[in-house]
Amino acid sequence: MAVEEPCEVCLTPTEQKCSGCQTVHYCSRDHQKQHWKLHKLHCVPAKIKELPGIGRYLEATRNIKAGDVIMKEAPLITGPAQITPPVCLGCYVLLAEGKTTSCDKCGWPFCSEKCTRSSVHEPECFYTQQRGEKVSISTYGIPHPNYQCITVLRCLYQRDHNTKLWTKLQALESHTEDRKGTDKWENDRKMIAQFIWNFFKLEQLFNEEEIMKCCGIIQINGHEVPLLEPEYVAVFDKISMVEHNCKANCNKSFTSDGQIILSAGVAIPRGSHISVCYTDPLWGTEARRHHLSDSKFFECSCERCSDVTEFGTMFSAVKCKKKNCIGYLLPDTFIVPILHKTTSPDPATKGLDNKFWKCKECKDEVSDEIIQQLLQDIGRELSIMEKGNPDACERFIEHCASYLHPSHYYMIDAGLALAQLVGQDTGLAAVSDDRLLLKTQLCRKITELLNILAPAENRVRGSLLFELHAAVAETGRRKGLEEGPNVMLGHIMESQKILVESSALLAHEPPELHEGRLGRQAKINLVQMDELIRNLSAALPSPL
Repeated sequence: MAVEEPCEVCLTPTEQKCSGCQTVHYCSRDHQKQHWKLHKLHCVPAKIKELPGIGRYLEATRNIKAGDVIMKEAPLITGPAQITPPVCLGCYVLLAEGKTTSCDKCGWPFCSEKCTRSSVHEPECFYTQQRGEKVSISTYGIPHPNYQCITVLRCLYQRDHNTKLWTKLQALESHTEDRKGTDKWENDRKMIAQFIWNFFKLEQLFNEEEIMKCCGIIQINGHEVPLLEPEYVAVFDKISMVEHNCKANCNKSFTSDGQIILSAGVAIPRGSHISVCYTDPLWGTEARRHHLSDSKFFECSCERCSDVTEFGTMFSAVKCKKKNCIGYLLPDTFIVPILHKTTSPDPATKGLDNKFWKCKECKDEVSDEIIQQLLQDIGRELSIMEKGNPDACERFIEHCASYLHPSHYYMIDAGLALAQLVGQDTGLAAVSDDRLLLKTQLCRKITELLNILAPAENRVRGSLLFELHAAVAETGRRKGLEEGPNVMLGHIMESQKILVESSALLAHEPPELHEGRLGRQAKINLVQMDELIRNLSAALPSPL
């Protein structure tokens, strides 16, 4: 039996809930409409919950369909990245020498007079004026130390000027105790805390604990906003409670004005945890776990990390070199404690770093040291490979096929680049039949792999499907010239179906990003394909 709760407007007990979030009650549709102006700011199909070992997280309050927007949120704080050349402190565009406007109050350089009046600039402007001497920036185009403290300073400013915002920031995870003693902690203490004390003369205003906690809040909760080059940093409120999973069920994107959009990448049943991937889902398990440990201070043991085969994809598997063996090598587990430079070895973990990679076919074993050296050599080869050259990608894939599983992350990295490069300069009409087939096969293979490993990775999947639709359409054009309009029509209709999916996946990407521009082009192409299908259909002979 449903529980009755008071109506948000008149307090009359009722079982009826808001269909969007399932968390507030209304006795009538009129009262729901009356309350909507207030409720729409908080109406999301997820509620905040808390568990030991996880902390606060978001749980779906209703069944969520793939593609649904779960929430859209403006940032609490924005600021330049810690390591950055001089950028405008209003809009974060990169500054160039001789093309700046200085704030007449504090001297910080901007891209325009309008940006000097931006409200986000108030904190550093306020403290610079208190300092009694204007800032003078003379070098551009290379990282500048004065910018390392800006985003932290903007957080600290809220303590005395916006108590509500300060309280929200302080409620976010900072992992202060975990960070103490690490190289990053010592660097932040020197380059941020001491700079704030000495340059801005604020040693008596902010203590080390306050400054270092703000450093941690930004490190743990900061999102790199890719609307500009270089990217800037934003800290959000509710989005910060979304937990990590290497096979996440949600995707994040940004609006042109820097708001974040959280959308469902797959269908999410009511009661499920809402998750995003904090790292790159196209990295191998060891790289993902090390990155999360170093930057977010937790060791991932999600379902994907716990399965060495990564759901049967063999994404990290190395080819067995035993003569006549067709098997692949993997360790028993990737879930071993990650020891940091500042961490003393635990006797209980002794020997875990001496793991062996084993072949299921011939039972051969190879030491982790040998495997890591092989992967390091291949990784170095990939890093120095000529960018933008499809021939170089193809040579890399051919060479590494004797060492790695066809779906190994290094093979997929090169394959993804190759799939996007074929036809990029000349157009698909100019590529050979073999190359067109290769592009089609790679797009299909990597898309299927992503559906298994990272179904919420909308940007990569959407971009690949856009490439695939073009390849299928070009294949149809060529076959149509030989086999007639009926064959062409079949390929064009398949291409259209692929493009519809691509357009849906890229729907929330902003025009500042390549994926956003692809999404807009997809809509244009869909209109053109509708017309082409009508024309081809009309040209076919009528059935008897």
